[in-house]
Parts: sequence; structure tokens; C-alpha cells
Amino acid sequence: MKATISTRSASGLLIVASAITCVSGPAVAQEEEAIEEIIVTGVARPTTKFESSASVTSLGSDDMANYAPRSTAEIFRNIPGIQAESSSGDANANVKVRGMPISSGGSRYVSFQEDGFPTLLQGDVAFATSDSWLRADTTISTVQSIRGGTATTQAFNSPGGIINFISKDGSEAGGSVGLTGGLDYDALRLDAEYGGDLGTSEWTYHVGGFIRNGEGPRDARSDLEDGYQVKATVARNFDKGSVKFHFKRLDDTVPTYLPIPAQVTGGSGIAEFGVDFGDGTLFSNTTDCAPRRNNAIECTGDGVEAEMTSLAVVADYDLSDTFTAGFKHRMAAIEGGFAAPFLTTPFVDGANGPSNELVYFNTKVNDMDNSFTELFINGDFDVVQAKVGVSFVNQNVNTTWNFNQYYVRLDGSLTPFDSGNSVNGALYGNPAFGNCCTRLYDFEIEALAPYIALSGTLGDNLGWDVSYRNNDYDVEGTFAESTVLIPLDVNGDGNIGANEQAVPTIGAVSTANYNQDFDSWSIGANYALTDEIAIFANISEGGSLASPDRVTGNLDATGNMGSEAGHAIVTQAEIGLKWQFGDGSFYITYFDAETDEEKAFEVTTQEFLQNSYESSGFEIEGDYDFGNGFGVRGSVTLTDAEIVKTASGANVGNAPRRQADYFFNITPSYTADNWDIGLNFVGTDEVFVQDNNDLKFDSYVVSNLFVNYFVNDNLSISLNSNNLFDEEGFTEGEEGSAVAGDLIRVRPINGQTTSLSLRYNFF
Repeated sequence: MKATISTRSASGLLIVASAITCVSGPAVAQEEEAIEEIIVTGVARPTTKFESSASVTSLGSDDMANYAPRSTAEIFRNIPGIQAESSSGDANANVKVRGMPISSGGSRYVSFQEDGFPTLLQGDVAFATSDSWLRADTTISTVQSIRGGTATTQAFNSPGGIINFISKDGSEAGGSVGLTGGLDYDALRLDAEYGGDLGTSEWTYHVGGFIRNGEGPRDARSDLEDGYQVKATVARNFDKGSVKFHFKRLDDTVPTYLPIPAQVTGGSGIAEFGVDFGDGTLFSNTTDCAPRRNNAIECTGDGVEAEMTSLAVVADYDLSDTFTAGFKHRMAAIEGGFAAPFLTTPFVDGANGPSNELVYFNTKVNDMDNSFTELFINGDFDVVQAKVGVSFVNQNVNTTWNFNQYYVRLDGSLTPFDSGNSVNGALYGNPAFGNCCTRLYDFEIEALAPYIALSGTLGDNLGWDVSYRNNDYDVEGTFAESTVLIPLDVNGDGNIGANEQAVPTIGAVSTANYNQDFDSWSIGANYALTDEIAIFANISEGGSLASPDRVTGNLDATGNMGSEAGHAIVTQAEIGLKWQFGDGSFYITYFDAETDEEKAFEVTTQEFLQNSYESSGFEIEGDYDFGNGFGVRGSVTLTDAEIVKTASGANVGNAPRRQADYFFNITPSYTADNWDIGLNFVGTDEVFVQDNNDLKFDSYVVSNLFVNYFVNDNLSISLNSNNLFDEEGFTEGEEGSAVAGDLIRVRPINGQTTSLSLRYNFF
């Protein structure tokens, strides 16, 4: 494995490290509070950042608001090691960690959690990524992240790390109500939350959520941001234990921004082609009709629909001075839909000018219900602490795909025109994809994972931990991937038109019945050199179960597959230094990771990918208080990643697609008596669009401004500008090679959007 960083990356490290130590930032009191925060994410026993044997990061609720995120994934950009392609909107983001690839979409190696419960078992289900049911609001107390180490043994499918949204529980009385509106884009949102004692000081509660409506940060031609979330937590501490109940109801529709057309101007230069990079989309406010099961007809509008109702309980009880028993359980009813136009071919038509051939991704998420249960016993034997437990999970994966095809002019209104057998620009089928994608998936995954974790101390300064987990998955169900072309009155007008003569419908059904079994383990240590400086190291290995709709190509006629064909294995090591001093802190971590993947299907390319990767690099994180209100915080991640094996032998030695050599965030700020101001800079190096390492996207830096003015102790006004200087950047593309004049497909970052918030705090 390579353990070097390129000259360009090293230069980026020096630039950003210098900025971290020379620019202003948040008050030290806030950072001291963060230092002492108890870390509960991805660890067997609660610990602190200073004592942890792994890399951990925590973001407070005020930090998240100041960063002016326009989506949940934009929050992740401020976590070291996490590279979030946050251009898709408030769902369907691609998220990777430490050079582990985005192999087929979603977040394969990072588990997204709420209060310690994964949103979904896997993060790479096609058209149903786990972030689609995750929303950030003012009910969140903090976001904790752990990369490597015990993350792999403390959760399902998290060998890269865990990002956990922790809810307020009412232990601090008070709340707020806030109204946020877009000044240069159409969005209006109301957030409210309140908590405190529930009758007596033994019981506390917190309840809150949001409601919103609007078009969103891009031109969607209709109000695609429309919905609400309600969350509630009730907690009680007993003499010998505690209990918490969590409730969540999410019913929210958001746009998802898929690639738009562009034209290569030479080298890495890219110009607009009929659609504005800053706020353009291919949404045309059409209603897409598609045949469903048993030839039932359903029409779906644009947007990602997300519905989730969950109820969870977390409890622990002291059995004796030595032993404590714990119980966690959550049940969730989850469904939704994914409907958005995917550009297959931009072209210039003689009669219609600049034009697009679109395949409309229209997927119904029928059932993603799941339940998670965990039982454990902690034992405290003075110098050694032990935790023994078992986790159970049941996850449904039930989706129906229907892709139709459209032809539109790029004349500002996306006017449809007839091509081939289309009528009013609509063709009920998807010949651009070989009529591949009228599909049915109906799986049930059952998993059992016993684990053990040991930790302790040697002397006053050395802490250590060892943990092991066995992951056993049983997958059963049916799937239909071959289509049957039949005449069908799709739009229900009583006639079978020219575009309805050969409509794809669900074909033959096959069976899946397979098992995947793999081990996860972690060994770590932390040594305090002084009260302010510690060094830590760990090594871990774990796996990630592939979503069953990605690996049906590995199944034989009986529905079985090889024991290693349906999951990936990640081996990771890290060593780091932590320095916490009076006016700030500094952390540096070297990491090294190997990722071996099975053959998996990618929808947009219609290809099966089977690669192995190596990556190494540094995470650097720090903050400093200069006094007089000035301070800074930030992080930089340097990554040297390489493809070491592919099924065909092509692209070996290349950098994985869209993997930046460096990415960073820096937030200088100034705090006065009744106002504060800051800039959150988020930047990334240039990247290769695809694994063939030909076409590139340029580096860019996004600047996000926040200004908060406190009218009095209760009332505040905030101005936030995301991408203040309207920087142009791209996160995803379909073509790996192009020359000047070629038309390509790209996913750009949002242009400048500015919002104004009015907030009233209750104490």
C-alpha cells in the first residue's frame, strides 16, 4: 500500500494548516465545552475526545446553523475525512470517507444514525439511500462522527465510520421558534422546539420539528420542498438506571438534482449548454405515468418523497455494583418515492436546436420498514471493563422501478418535441437504456451480530480497547429484472398511441436466498503524554453488506451466491496526535485503508463494477481563540487513493473517480457583545470524473457567510449566504473523456443563495 502524499497535496496541507493557526474563530469557551463532551457514537463505553482511541468529531447545533447548509449532506462537509457530494439536494447524496469509493452510489461505508439507530441497514440501495430519510433541524443537540476503530464493531455496515444525529432530551430547559426564508430563492421554513421537566425533575421531555414549502435553491418550476418533521424525546434517570423514548414522524418531499448538460471548451474547461449551472434543472413540472404491478397505472410528480414513522426506546439498569444491563429497540415504517429526469443524451437537433433526451427515473419505494434491537451487559472489573451484546435487525427492501423517455428543447421552458415514436415528447419505455429498467425488488434481510468489547487502563496514562463482532445476514426475496414489451394504455386516455405500442412491464420473477457472514474487529490504544497531549492508534477490519438490488448478477439459478460475493471488506489503520491547550486544540491523524468490493450494479452506467482500492492520508483538525472575540476552527483531509484491482484489468493504478487529493473547511469568526460574524470556507482539489482518469473537474472553494444579531436575550436575526461569491464547481459527471466541443453531463454545486432567519429563544 502506498503511504505517500503527492507534492500538490503536501502544498495544500501547508496552506490550510497555516490558515488554521493564523485566522480568527469561535470563542474558546465553546471549544472547551466540545472537548469535554461525552462521545457515545461508535464506542462500547462513553468516552471523551481526548481519551478516545479513534478519530472523533463533534458539531454543535449553532455550528450547523452558521454553516448555512442547504441540505443535510452539506453539514458533513465540515467533518474531517468525509467527502460529501452535496449537490443533489436534501436527499440522494454520495458520501465517502477516507478514500473509500463511491462504488455504486449512496454511502456504502458510513452509517447514518439518529440517537444511535441506523436510518437504514445499508446506505447504497438504488433510489433509496439512507440520507433520504434524514433531516437536520433544531431538535438536534449535536452531530458526532467517528472514523475507523470501533465504528466497525459497534454498528452494522460501518467499516468507514458513523455519523450520528443526537437529539435534545430536555435536560436543558428551554426552546426556540424560528422562521427562515430565502431572499433570492423560493423557500420558507418554520422550526420550533421546546423541552424541560415533565412534571418532576426526574422526567424530561423535548419536542420539535419543522414545516416547509417552496421551490428550493434551484429552479424546479413547482414547490418541490414541501413537508414536515416532528420529533419527541422523553427521558428519565433512575437511581439505578435510565430510559429514553424517541418518536419521529417525517413526511417530506424534496427535489433531487441530477446531471444537466454542459459543453467542454478544452482541457478541464466546461461551459453551460442551455441550463444555468447555478440554479438550473431539467424539471418541467410534468406528471410521469408508468405501469406498476399487475398493470396498475400510477402517475408521479417530480421529487423525492420520504415518509418515516419510528418509535425507539433506550434503557439501562444497574444489576449490581459490577454489572449493568442495557436494551435498545426501534421500529420504523418507511416508504417513499424517487422521481426525477436523468439526462441520457444532450444534442443539437436541426429543427429544435439544443435538446435533451431524458430518461425519467420513476421509482416507488414501497416498503423499507426496519427494526433494530440490541441487548448487552456491561461489567466493570476495576482495571478491565467488558461489554457483551447481540444486535438483531430486520430490513425490508421493496422497490418498483419504471423508466420512461422524453425529448425536450432547451429553450427555457423545456418544450417537448416528438422524436421516433414519442407523442408530445413522451415515449413510454426507455430504449436509451435498452428498456432495462422496469423492475421489481422485494427482499427481506435478517441479521444477527453478537459482539464483545474489552477496554481498560495500564497505569495512569494508557487506555486500550479490543472488540470483535460477527455479522451474519440472511437475504430472502424475489426480483424481476427482465422486461416484457406489451401494448398498454399508460396515460389512460382510452387509446393505445404510437408511444404505447411497446411498453416495458415487469417480466419473469427470480428468487433470492443467500447468506453472508463476515467478522469485524478492532484494536486501539490511547496514551496521555501530558494533561494536554495524547497519542492514539488503532487497526480494524470490517465489512459492508451490499444492497441486494446491487448484486443480483452474482446469484445462481437457485438464488444463491458465493460466501464473499455480496459484501465488501475494509481494513483500516490510523495513528494520531491530540493536543488540547488553553486557547484551542490541534489534532492530526494518519490513516491507511484497503477496500475490496464484490461485483455490484450501477444504475446510471448500466455496468457491474468490481474493484479494489488503497488509500492513505492525513486528517488535520484544529481551533484557536485569539482573544478579543477572534478565533478560528477548521480541518483539512489529504488523501492518496489508488485503484489496485478491477475485473477487466483496466484503470489499475489510477485514482478512483471524483476522489480529491485534498478537501478542507476553515471558519474564521468574530464575536461581539450582541452580534457575531464569520465565513465558512469549504474547498476541494481537482478530481478525475471517472476511473479512466482523463476528463477532470477543476478545484473550487465555496464561501458561506453568517451574521447573527441579538436584539435582546431572546430575539435574534440571522443572515446566511451559501456560496457567497457564486463559485462554479462540479461534483459528479457521467463521461470520463471528452474533447473541446463535446457535450457532457455534469452535476454542479448550487449558486449563491441567501436566507434571513428570525428566531425567538425561550429560557
